[in-house]
Amino acid sequence: MYLHLTTHSAFSLQEGLTAPVDLVQAAQASGMSALGLTDHNLLTGAIEFITACKQYGIQPVLGLEIDLDYGPLNLLATSLEGWSNLCRLSSALALQESPEAVCSLDMLSTYSKDLIALSSNPKSLKEIFQDRLYVALQDPAKAASLSDIASKLVLPTVVTHSVYYLRPEQAILQRTLTAIRLNKNVDGLPDHAIVPSDAYFMSSDEIESRFEEFPEALKATTEIVERCKFNLPIGGSQMPTVPLPNGITAAQHLRNKAIEGAKQLYGEVTTVIQTRLDHELDTIARMGFEPIFLIVEDIMDFARKTGVPFSSRGSAASSLVAHCLGITSPDPIRLNLYFERFLNPARSTPPDIDTDLCSRRRDSVIQHVFDTYGAERVAMVGTINRYRPRSALGDVAKAYGLEPAKVRELANQLPHSWWARLEEGEEGKDPPSPFAELRAAYPSEPYQTIFDESEAILKLPRHLSMHPGGIIVAPAILTDLVPVMRSGGKGVVITQLDLESVEALGLVKIDLLGIRGLTVLGDVAEFVQESQPHQFISALAVLDSTPADDLATAQRIEKGETIGCFQIESPGMRATLREIHARSEDDIMAALALYRPGPLSGGLKDAFVRRFKGEEKVKHLHASLAPLLDETFGVILYQEQVLQNRK
Repeated sequence: MYLHLTTHSAFSLQEGLTAPVDLVQAAQASGMSALGLTDHNLLTGAIEFITACKQYGIQPVLGLEIDLDYGPLNLLATSLEGWSNLCRLSSALALQESPEAVCSLDMLSTYSKDLIALSSNPKSLKEIFQDRLYVALQDPAKAASLSDIASKLVLPTVVTHSVYYLRPEQAILQRTLTAIRLNKNVDGLPDHAIVPSDAYFMSSDEIESRFEEFPEALKATTEIVERCKFNLPIGGSQMPTVPLPNGITAAQHLRNKAIEGAKQLYGEVTTVIQTRLDHELDTIARMGFEPIFLIVEDIMDFARKTGVPFSSRGSAASSLVAHCLGITSPDPIRLNLYFERFLNPARSTPPDIDTDLCSRRRDSVIQHVFDTYGAERVAMVGTINRYRPRSALGDVAKAYGLEPAKVRELANQLPHSWWARLEEGEEGKDPPSPFAELRAAYPSEPYQTIFDESEAILKLPRHLSMHPGGIIVAPAILTDLVPVMRSGGKGVVITQLDLESVEALGLVKIDLLGIRGLTVLGDVAEFVQESQPHQFISALAVLDSTPADDLATAQRIEKGETIGCFQIESPGMRATLREIHARSEDDIMAALALYRPGPLSGGLKDAFVRRFKGEEKVKHLHASLAPLLDETFGVILYQEQVLQNRK
């Protein structure tokens, strides 16, 4: 039975129209047992494709289409090493300075191991691929002559059909995407840029009918699929390696650093502290997560030494180990924070340690990660930017030749909240079309076609960019497992895979987020230090000297005068600060815990205020509020202690 080996998903940016899952569903509907994905130059859709194949019982065949001097070449991986070579090839091409990346035969030869090549121009490839080279029969009219060439070269043939969309009527939309990609008008596309008019997902019967004179070439698709059976390490762990003192394991090194940090923080490592540290360190070691703590500790130490303001937030504050390493500032012992909220035996994925950095100085910290762990092992995480109403309308209208002023006029009439409604949409219901009003206002052509096509490409990948803060540190050369590219903005190396796909492969992401509020603090601290060098040895020393009980600050917090202060400047947060008469760090933490969907909808915020005012005694959590426990964890554990401290 014929099987499609050369399909293109929407991750062949502005070339393919179809999501990987839709291609897989089409294969299942056609009775195909396997499917190949060969997106052009990029491997972004691979993990999504594998996931869909697993869901629908289809064998995935992982491939890549690249360009040689004389035309396209499809490559299929037969093993994990073959996948690595796809990653290396894709990365090398994406990192080239030329936007029109053409692969040389030397590069192809270097990364050819465990790859099957499908080519309609095989002469220069036989020496490279030998028994892994098939002559591709794509056009029935040329199949006989290509079959003769294959016979003379003693090469097998295989029928291939490049799929770019699902249904024949989508050919026009694919042409529009091509115009967008090439920045040309739909009426001015060169012939060589237009995919064949029959590039839809044909059934096996249709293909077999077209190539009935070449049964061996049809059968070869099944043979190739059998050669391409292997699994990527999805769901495994790819923990990074870290520099260690001679003869010391990662677990020992982390323990030594934690004990030393505890001595500096507490003066004495009491039984309570030692017991808590032992519990956390044993859990971390059992899960093999020591490298994460050591890497983040190193990053924070670099930031501290170079004067980069930073802070950590989230559940990592529940870890005494993180506190002793200088990663987090809240004291989990004093605040009675449970380590299990951050890391517990039921968790299989690496923990998140979210770190905020001064946005202007953040690049130096990121560069430190590249320098310390090696540029070949580090990359920022990529993210997929998808078409939204304005970008879709803008690109399609431009392809149809509308003037920029007219495009802006149309875009300004789109509803601003539509995308949010789409994301939140009611289950089972389609959101209203964002172009409904425009369709009524512009009933003629080409406007109607523009609106139809704009809506058709909504949510398709538009381009790849850099995740706001995620950075990957791999245990070995990153491109052994993940393809990379250069981001369009700063030119930083990013993964071609998005966060979800990177984490599926077991790679560890560390969040280094840029926060403008920390930039302001850093600038003020530098000004103070420069004006008083005899009193402060560094800018961070200025921040460290900030008193926790400043009267004027307490009064402003109590009045809710906190505009410009990170996390406590919204109207709702300022109202909460006034309600509970917040005056201290502990009060602010309580307010942050209170002002969340769970406490707000469950009435816990109002109960807290009543108890603070003495209008109600502290009582046990009512059983009806039990489902809110996860979201209100900080409030339940913390409110009684805060109220006691305030008395």
